[in-house]
Amino acid sequence: MLLEFFHLLRLTLVELSRRAWRAFARTLPITACVLSLPALFAETNCARRMEAMVRRLDAMGARIDLVRTQLRNGLCIESIEEDAHFRRMLAVVKTDMQALQREAAAWQCDREASVPGARLGAALSAVNKVSERIYKLADTLLWELEQRDGEQQRPA
Repeated sequence: MLLEFFHLLRLTLVELSRRAWRAFARTLPITACVLSLPALFAETNCARRMEAMVRRLDAMGARIDLVRTQLRNGLCIESIEEDAHFRRMLAVVKTDMQALQREAAAWQCDREASVPGARLGAALSAVNKVSERIYKLADTLLWELEQRDGEQQRPA
């Protein structure tokens, strides 16, 4: 997720430059359409990168769902239940998804107004939905693993 942090940092810098550009444009007597092109390109680039991140997160969610299905069907139970690294990894995924939701919400609230571009707004909404879904999937899988541990430790 370090790459995602640098990506969000880059998005913040683009947003700050867009705001500076907008403030500079107010002082010039040039048409607004010419001055809004850099902001439009930056916004489109941000939206494209967020859409790519959503696709990667969807793939991660599909993998977590596959593990849940295998666990329910009785496949690879021993290797999944005994793997403490897998459980730590799921806990990290949950933490990362919470942080991603907070950062996306803060970034959207920090803007001067609502998201001006429909594509960027849709990308932010998709990031929030996917991160929430993955958080729930990881949490459910951890809960199911804990339930299995509790059932196995009970005396017969």
